[in-house]
Amino acid sequence: MSRQSVLLFVLLSGCVTGGTRTYVEGGLSPRHFHFYEVVSREDDEAAGGWRSACLEVGIERANTGELFYCTFGVEVPIATTEQGEIPVYRAQSLCASCANQAAKTTLSTVTPTTPIGIACEEFKTLYELTLRNVIDGARVPKRCRQGIPPVRLTPPPRR
Repeated sequence: MSRQSVLLFVLLSGCVTGGTRTYVEGGLSPRHFHFYEVVSREDDEAAGGWRSACLEVGIERANTGELFYCTFGVEVPIATTEQGEIPVYRAQSLCASCANQAAKTTLSTVTPTTPIGIACEEFKTLYELTLRNVIDGARVPKRCRQGIPPVRLTPPPRR
């Protein structure tokens, strides 16, 4: 089978295959999620408060060099009624894990003709669904919250 499409996507490690071969490299880690408190939680509240992060994840189609930055926000509660307080390190770990899972699922359907921007939008939709399953009320806004600086991740140079 010949290589039909290669994407360098910072979100996922491994190789996914389908009708075409799409190789995906990279991975988000918890340290990529720089959370800022945007709504304070009162000490006596069982639930409340919000943290927000912004990411710009580079996607490169290696056979053409096309580079697209998939930008999205990540917003998680500081505490929920069901889950209690969610420490920053736990939120970062869950957000990274869910992002990588959503990327793997989304990118397994990418073909050489799939517009990268469409793959980005599909990823964001699936990422929010995945993240909400592990953190009650979590959101993945299509745009970052104003004032939150983005963490930009660029694919490594090809060897």
